[in-house]
Amino acid sequence: MATTTLQLYWDLASFDPIVRQTAAQSLILALTQFQQSHEQTLETSEIADTEEKLSIACSSDVAYAIRRLLRGLPSSRQGARQGFSLALTELLAMIDVVTAKVVLDLLFQYTERTGSMSGEEVRDMLFGRLFGLMSVIASGMLIRQSTTAEDATRIIESLFDMAETKSYLSEVCHHVVINMLPFIKSTSYKEVATEKILELFLSQVSTVDQLNLALAIQKHVPDVDLSAKFVGWKNTNVLDPDNLRHLALILKEVPMEEQEALADWKPQLHSVWDCLLSVYLESSAEKEEEKRPKKKQKTIKAKAELKVASFQEFWTATVDDIMFNNTASYGRKFWGFQLVERVLPRLAPDQMPLIFTENFMRTFINNLSSDVRFLNKAAKHTATVLQTVAQDNKQVSFALVTQLIGKHGHHNFDKITKTKLVETLLSTMDTEGIKAYLEYLAETFVKQAELKSDDSKRLNTRREWAITQMTLMLTNTKIPKDESWIIQLVSFLMVHAFFEIKSTKSTGTYFEGLHKPLPALSETTREFCKERFQAALVALSKMTQLQKVKEVSGVAIKTRRLNGITNDGELWVHRIYQIKEELEKKSSTLKPVYMLSPESLTVNKNVSVIVEQLRVKEKSNESIERGFEILFLNIQLHLLVDEEDARSVMTELLDCYKKTFAKKPIKGKKAGKSAAAEEEALEPIEVIVDILVAFLTNTSTVLKNLTEQVFEMFSHLMTKQALQTLLNILATSENKAGAEELFGSDEEDELDMDSDVEMIDDDEEEDMDDDLKLKVQEAMKAQGILANSDDEDEEEADLDDEAMAAFDSKLAEVFKQKKLAKSEQKDMQHNIIHFKNNVMDLIVIFVRKNPTNPLVLEIIVPLLNIICSTPTKSVTSQFVDKMIAFIKNKISKQKEYPSHCEDAIFDVLQAVHDFAHQSSSKEIAEVANNLSLYLRRCLFGGADSEITALSEKKQKELTRFNDIYSESLKQYMTKKTSHFHPSMIISLLQRFPLSSWSLIESIVVYIGPSQSANAYRQNLATQWLLQSLPRIVNKKNESYSVRFSSLAPQVTNNIEEAQAALKADTNSDLKRNLCKLTVLVKRLT
Repeated sequence: MATTTLQLYWDLASFDPIVRQTAAQSLILALTQFQQSHEQTLETSEIADTEEKLSIACSSDVAYAIRRLLRGLPSSRQGARQGFSLALTELLAMIDVVTAKVVLDLLFQYTERTGSMSGEEVRDMLFGRLFGLMSVIASGMLIRQSTTAEDATRIIESLFDMAETKSYLSEVCHHVVINMLPFIKSTSYKEVATEKILELFLSQVSTVDQLNLALAIQKHVPDVDLSAKFVGWKNTNVLDPDNLRHLALILKEVPMEEQEALADWKPQLHSVWDCLLSVYLESSAEKEEEKRPKKKQKTIKAKAELKVASFQEFWTATVDDIMFNNTASYGRKFWGFQLVERVLPRLAPDQMPLIFTENFMRTFINNLSSDVRFLNKAAKHTATVLQTVAQDNKQVSFALVTQLIGKHGHHNFDKITKTKLVETLLSTMDTEGIKAYLEYLAETFVKQAELKSDDSKRLNTRREWAITQMTLMLTNTKIPKDESWIIQLVSFLMVHAFFEIKSTKSTGTYFEGLHKPLPALSETTREFCKERFQAALVALSKMTQLQKVKEVSGVAIKTRRLNGITNDGELWVHRIYQIKEELEKKSSTLKPVYMLSPESLTVNKNVSVIVEQLRVKEKSNESIERGFEILFLNIQLHLLVDEEDARSVMTELLDCYKKTFAKKPIKGKKAGKSAAAEEEALEPIEVIVDILVAFLTNTSTVLKNLTEQVFEMFSHLMTKQALQTLLNILATSENKAGAEELFGSDEEDELDMDSDVEMIDDDEEEDMDDDLKLKVQEAMKAQGILANSDDEDEEEADLDDEAMAAFDSKLAEVFKQKKLAKSEQKDMQHNIIHFKNNVMDLIVIFVRKNPTNPLVLEIIVPLLNIICSTPTKSVTSQFVDKMIAFIKNKISKQKEYPSHCEDAIFDVLQAVHDFAHQSSSKEIAEVANNLSLYLRRCLFGGADSEITALSEKKQKELTRFNDIYSESLKQYMTKKTSHFHPSMIISLLQRFPLSSWSLIESIVVYIGPSQSANAYRQNLATQWLLQSLPRIVNKKNESYSVRFSSLAPQVTNNIEEAQAALKADTNSDLKRNLCKLTVLVKRLT
């Protein structure tokens, strides 16, 4: 026996299927070669029908392999059964000198059960024999001439014995018998084997295992008469409509109804389902069969002659009524979900409604909507299968969506199930699927004739849902977009928002044609259409150019320059305005529901002329011309929503446009008179900023969205006054006065509250309590409770029941008003903060787009003042955190910065240091430190350099810069109560040591105890010198060595003074650092 194959037997038992397959392949190749070599040595070929002849007819390696593989089948070690049975099957198929008799003899010998075996050992023997019989059948030994009827009978009887011994082996034993049928149908012992099968396994068709076997016999051995076995059936055709009820009872597996039989339930579907479903769901092999010549289609024709129930009848009887009815057990519903998952990939789109029945959808939605449902995981798995099917076959996506939101589903399926299944399915649709879905929604919106106009609430709800789903196709970024259906969608929204269809004359589809809604649209629905139309405008303004998205294969495009633009380079808002003009021309079919005044028409006409002039000009996507074009077009569309507001804004914009592009007049004598008036007049950008800020408070989502988009284009024109407008808003207090200043007094007149309500502290609570006490006393006086309060000797009058009830209602009203006032107060504060956040976003845009603009410096001090003046626990603390993050992460880390504005920089630097002295917060210190370093970059750039390398002007600026730091250093070192954080000094010395020499000279002073507030400050000064001096005074910087030579005596004197002040037995950090500094000074000098 070759030792090279021994390791392969161990690999056959591996858990890894790839390792098992590789080992089996290598073993079979080696054994085949051994057998061929052995056969060449034999004089005559001999069949091994006994164990003695096995060693003669086969090589020693092959004989050993057969015995070892058969002996290893009962082993439960790792994957031994799977690997050994695989190798045995291939080996028996390759070696034709071995008979079935000898293999069965050895198998029965090695898997014999005895009474002394434990339950686990018996189970191993049963499985070993079962795997051995499967190998014998799969190897094709049954069709060999050497195989007899006795061999087949032994196999059948052994399978029956195992099925009777252990019920959990019944299904697989029947399945092994089914696998025998294709082999025995062409053998000489066919009748004997068939009779044995019918005798043992098929007394009558009453269980799923017997049904599975009967179907297999009808398929593989059709000449066998089974009529006597179908007791209780109408005929032998299982799928006959008359047999469906009996079939359903068998597939239901009735014993499972009994409580004691629940332990026998298996989560896997029975294999009989594959046989039944294959009749209705053709596989690719069956489709190929239809293409064959007619002579080879006799079996198919014979089946066609049988009366077979339709798939709908079969599914209803065997699945829907059994697996998904109200009384079905959890186990059957679990089977039902598996059946749905099995048929889904094989159904055509028009067959989808057959399985999405009322029973299934009820079970699916109920179990999907809650995690505590018993079958929640099963429902989620089915939902995952739905997504997979939709991704693999985009043609069924629309069919799946319509079933989930259709008759048996729910229009808010995602909401009630707390999933995003419908949304995900929509994202898998192609253009044709999306158009079909939009047509479905349009028909739902228009065609509601079955509902009476009296049922307005239900009617409006359905139509609003349809419009919402339409808009979702635009707003959902995951759904693939196409300009063809986008234009039709916007047109549909515009028609039903701003026009009334006179009559249905269009023969087109509901989505593309003009169909009059029945019943007519209510005002509520029309207003909702206006809102959704504005939401569509917002979505289109943010949509990236579709052609560009296709070119980069769906990769996210970060630039905003392509947003809101069609494939041909036009603005989407302009294309929408063209749609509006086209609809207005259809006067015979459409009637506008709006009526513009003559003034509005005149202004709109003037704006249209300017828009056409702007479109002719060559411009980039971020130019002010493009900004004016976007503004004008959006305001023209806003005319349809709010005429008065839009007209006033258009008038102001026209004036700004004329001033912005007007030619500057030549200054002369005549021009001198109007110079003062021109200076007093507002700049166009200031008016535009006012308009954009007003947009933020507008109810229109289009105008709110328009603010940031347009401001980005005009931001480079910002003036100090325009910027101050934004900063003043941020500084407004969150009380009634601030609300009136920001929003006007009309909105707040109804609020009855104190003026100081920025933060509800203890004092304000006391004021409110006093006010509450007064109101309660008034209520009590009104009921006569306090009528005798002035006369302390007299007792208060008792109240009867009616008076007490009236007093209770009065008191409840007082407390209700107080609660309402608090709620309104809180809402007002949140509105102000939300408005401030939006304005803050504009400032962020300005800094991002114009980092070198000197006005960036004008932002810093106002923001610091707001941070300082805001209490820690204020309602605006979150807004302040946003400011701090903006300063730290945006302004301070800008790679570009303003220049040539030195005076302003020093004023800001001084304010930053004053800000740092006011708070001990580490976060505030970090903000001040980052700002100080940012301002230094504005003055001298980001590199450190020697003082002598700077120009005379820069040296003076550097001295002035270091003086501010020195003053902060002095305050920190001399005052124990200073809030200044030393990290600002450390950062400057670490990053710019050469240019900070004057600060080093200032630090030397504070080594001595006479100048420092305490020993801790002395120790800090000593540490700073120890860290900085080696970096400054060295051979590379000779000029600093000269400077240090003159400074060294002062350093030495201060060290000696500090050491003299320390006690002799002191062992502190200061003492050690002073010694280190003494050594360092001597080394450097």
